[in-house]
Amino acid sequence: MLGSVLRDENGQIVVWVALSLLLLVLFTAMTVDMGVIYMQKAKLANAVDAAAITGVKDYSSQGQQGAQNLATGMFQANYGSTSPNLTYEWCPNAMDANCGTALSLTVHATSYVPTRFMEVLPQWAQWQLGAASTATRSNLVMTIVLDRSASMCGGSNTCPFYITYGGDSGGQALQSAVPTFVNNFVNGVDYIGVVSFSANGTVDVPITTNFKTAIDNDVAAMTFQGDTFGGGAGTNSCTGTCLTYDGPPLNMADNQNNSVTLGANQPETKVVVYFTDGLMNTIQDWFHCGGAGNSALTLLNYGGTDPIESNYCPAGLILDPTQPFNPFACVFETYTGSYLNGFYYDSSGDVCRDASNNPVTTFPSQQYLTQKTFLQTSITKETQWRAITTANAMRSESPVPTYIFTIGLGNAVSGSVATEAFLSTLANDPNGPSNYSGAVYNSSLPAGLFLVVPDCPSATCTQELTTAFQTIAAKILLRLTQ
Repeated sequence: MLGSVLRDENGQIVVWVALSLLLLVLFTAMTVDMGVIYMQKAKLANAVDAAAITGVKDYSSQGQQGAQNLATGMFQANYGSTSPNLTYEWCPNAMDANCGTALSLTVHATSYVPTRFMEVLPQWAQWQLGAASTATRSNLVMTIVLDRSASMCGGSNTCPFYITYGGDSGGQALQSAVPTFVNNFVNGVDYIGVVSFSANGTVDVPITTNFKTAIDNDVAAMTFQGDTFGGGAGTNSCTGTCLTYDGPPLNMADNQNNSVTLGANQPETKVVVYFTDGLMNTIQDWFHCGGAGNSALTLLNYGGTDPIESNYCPAGLILDPTQPFNPFACVFETYTGSYLNGFYYDSSGDVCRDASNNPVTTFPSQQYLTQKTFLQTSITKETQWRAITTANAMRSESPVPTYIFTIGLGNAVSGSVATEAFLSTLANDPNGPSNYSGAVYNSSLPAGLFLVVPDCPSATCTQELTTAFQTIAAKILLRLTQ
């Protein structure tokens, strides 16, 4: 009797052990297979993310089909050689009223993962995985600020008649590089405009979504002459025509960008791309030029001069900011920069004298909060200070700050550590070369990028400038998809 009971219990133990082993194998199999499935799921999600970002980033330069091809390649590079079913949904899409106006791409992927242990059950022989990712490209609001001063000339098609020797040929390089640059962006979606400067500043192409033809035509028609009024107003107020025609270029660029109003919940990235081949040497202020009994103020640009203009204006110039540059309007009376009899401010020979009928011999310095004598070194320092002050104010704007990218061309930039330091600071570049002695980076404000194109004039000038603009385009496109 006892033997029978023991045999029954032994038989039950064998059964339970067998069942336990079977369950252990099944759980192990499920753990291994499910682990592989979850790993593939994460890999699929990462690959779809990369594909969506790539497609949106390359849409403007490659078109929709080209962008999809690159997105597929990026997916395969991240997921592996297998090619699951990929579908693409683009916005804007006239067929989808809910699509929105911001450029975006949704990538859907379906993949099948074979199991090793669970395949004993036919319905679990492979596991279907799905993933989707949407990348939205921010609306680009950008003003390109271009130097058209006399030192940019070089060749009969860019030099004005009064220039007897060539500049650095930057004009020809610019006329090639800018159309290539703007071609990276989406006509009808992005907002882009152009401000240019020499001895005065102008809004050449008001910011618009139909920018490509307008910018191409504007740059092709540029004449390079005058000095370098390329800065900002600093802490001065800048209103009215100051923001649209005759004001400091950085303020006009900021006004152009801020004139764009997007719909609710539309992502926006504001950018200024600033190009020059030299150091800013001209600023703008209001002066009392009427003499005794006349309280009227006259807006004047003053400073100069670019080396290429020195035969005509060896000590500098004063001019009406609303008028084109006149190469014969040199008004500095002595090489010391002093205006013993007041300086001329119009073509009639009128001279600036204050209310006491004394000659105007100083300018108001924002940097030092005092009057400074008209000396080119003082004007140059003031110009830099106002430009950086304006740029930092643009970077501090809320809710959308401005990213500033700068390009310096030619040996007037690359041959001057001080100029490189200034342009690096203007961009707030955190990674400027170590020789930028004096460059200042503010980590609390948006970081930009400063690039140098040293070889102008030369056979490589145009290609180097094009590469610099394309490098900035890549930075902008990356930021638009972050």
